[in-house]
Amino acid sequence: MYIPGPFRVDDPEIIRQVVAANPFAMLVSVQEGVPMATHLPVLLVQEEGQDVLVGHVAKANPHWQVFGSTALMVFAGPHGYVSPAWYETAPNVPTWNYVAVHAYGTPEIVEGDEALEHLRELVNVFDPHLEKTNPESTELEFLRKKMAGLVAFRMPVERWDAKAKLNQNKPESDRLAVRERYLGSSDPHERAMAEMMPGRS
Repeated sequence: MYIPGPFRVDDPEIIRQVVAANPFAMLVSVQEGVPMATHLPVLLVQEEGQDVLVGHVAKANPHWQVFGSTALMVFAGPHGYVSPAWYETAPNVPTWNYVAVHAYGTPEIVEGDEALEHLRELVNVFDPHLEKTNPESTELEFLRKKMAGLVAFRMPVERWDAKAKLNQNKPESDRLAVRERYLGSSDPHERAMAEMMPGRS
């Protein structure tokens, strides 16, 4: 990912927050020289102090057959248009602000109890009330049967690349003017960017 200096994010806590808030990722691998991508929810966990991404794909999806080789996981964060009319200075051109995180690592297949625990953790995170409202969906035997059609994996993160393009290259007056627009927006992406922009109170 091309990241000009002002837009680079190195703070691991900010990176983890973006990933946690945007868990529907795109896993990209290369098979025989051809890129392949799968869209899937993933969780970021800590294992002995290391960031690890866990997820699963359908067994019918051939993507798991290239696990064991380097892959890229893409997390698209908040994003939105910027009109040149919003700036205090002129002239300017339209642009698009956005936050994105790339994770590089090697997916490893997990099986047995570890795979089952992964599936239960996904349910607990994304549907924490399910055990009370639909308990049969979380019974171990039911989940074990479902695991037969899935391939679970873990991907230790070898490198993060993170970018927050939020008008850091603009004069403060322009940046604050865009932030004010975002703060008053009904779009949750724009409000989320406002909270991340330099100069926030």
